Amino acid sequence: MNLQAYISSGILELYAAGLASPEEIREVEAMAEQHPEVRKELDAIQQTLEAYIGLHGVQPPAGLMGNIMERLDAPLKGRQKGKDSNESASQSNRSYEPRDSSEKSMASIATWILGLALLGACVAVFLFWRQADRAGAQMKAAQEQVEQVKKDCEAEKAKANEVKEQFIAIRHWATKPVQMKATPLGGDAFAVVYWNNIKKTAYLDVVKLPPPAADKQYQLWAIVGGKPTDMGVFDIGSPADSLRKVEFIERPEAFAVTLEPKGGSQSPTLDQMWVVGSVKG
Repeated sequence: MNLQAYISSGILELYAAGLASPEEIREVEAMAEQHPEVRKELDAIQQTLEAYIGLHGVQPPAGLMGNIMERLDAPLKGRQKGKDSNESASQSNRSYEPRDSSEKSMASIATWILGLALLGACVAVFLFWRQADRAGAQMKAAQEQVEQVKKDCEAEKAKANEVKEQFIAIRHWATKPVQMKATPLGGDAFAVVYWNNIKKTAYLDVVKLPPPAADKQYQLWAIVGGKPTDMGVFDIGSPADSLRKVEFIERPEAFAVTLEPKGGSQSPTLDQMWVVGSVKG
């Protein structure tokens, strides 16, 4: 059984308000005994309902039960005494007192009935409030899920646009793939720079490089006029992230990748060069 659905069904509020059927009462008590979550929620509902009724409830007037019993006994006492045509006016006055008491009793009963109606209305409002509060929480959770889905869709759309842009750039007629092959240090390492002098774009495709140590990062260099130019550091991610846009450099002669301290270096560590490739080659 889905406990959250059971808790949200409204049966616990009916039980707390005394409006549940005998079958529902037995069911709620069994569920509360078996499941701490149901017991905790039921206790919270009962405390809230008691506080709510304490603020809005109406208690029966004092002595109401005695007045009702007196009203019920009056006809019997009248028959036992019989009719006496010789009773004095004072006796008539005494007969007026029960009528006055009766009127007060009826007024008390009416007040009590109105109080019960008000109490019932309070319970109804309480039940409605509980359901509305839960519905509001569910609506808020649904809205948050929708917002998260929208964000995910926007992120996927941005990623798709990026991939499309990369694909167009790589297939452009002026794009030149510069293969960077492994040095003796690199083993079977391999990477490619897609350089386009017309579109002024450059993309690095890390085909294979071993993961660096935690305090190290790979750094891309362009050799321009025989001097290295920093093109930024990069991390090794999943194959889907291997192609990344890098800074465009005018008139490069070659590209190379070295392993540097995390954050990069101002000049390449030549004995840590892993791949290198000539633009003309």
